[in-house]
Formats: sequence, C-alpha cells, structure tokens
Amino acid sequence: MTTNNSNNHSCLPIEVRTAVYRRAVAQGYLTACEHYGLDVSASLDEVQMTIALELEGYYVRKYGPENGMDMACTMLSEMVQPDVLVAAPRLTRMGETMMDELLCGRLAASKATLH
Repeated sequence: MTTNNSNNHSCLPIEVRTAVYRRAVAQGYLTACEHYGLDVSASLDEVQMTIALELEGYYVRKYGPENGMDMACTMLSEMVQPDVLVAAPRLTRMGETMMDELLCGRLAASKATLH
C-alpha cells in the first residue's frame, strides 16, 4: 500500500481524517455508479455506514483501535484520488474494486457489459 495522500502527517485527529476519507469514498462510489448508469438504492449515509462497519471495523478488530484506525484511514485514502480536497471525490481503481466487493459487485458487472 502506498501513501499518496499522506494522511499520516496531519494535525487533524485520526477520527476526523477517517471521516473525511469515508465520506469521499462513499461519494466517489455513488458518482461512479451514476457514471456507469447504475441505480443505487443506498443513500450516502448508508454507504458511509457500510464502510465504517465493514472496512474500518475489520481493521479495528484485527489490529486494535489505534493501529486499526490508522490502517483504515490509510486504506480509505488510497481508495480516492489524491486531489480529494480540491476536486469532486473520484475512486481509484483500487477504490472501485474495494467498494465493489463491499457493495455486491455492481460496478464490475456494469463495466463488463459496457466494454
């Protein structure tokens, strides 16, 4: 995993950074679904909750609260393009893959039919 977004060098608490990246990933996912013509039944809040419970929860359970949150924040930062604070959130290829796994593989199926 690389750290393009340099989230480990910030004066903001890990909880705030994680929340910012969580929202950016969720918005990026919904935007990608819209781009591919997918109808998403989940709201932005529901997608964020899924990310918090599944992805962040996994790291916290596996590595403990401090290390787990740091790892989850790093993972989320890698899932969005590095210009997330100055442009609309867009998922990286890894972000699309991870969100697809979390939310039922809808993007991969759509991209396969579009090519």
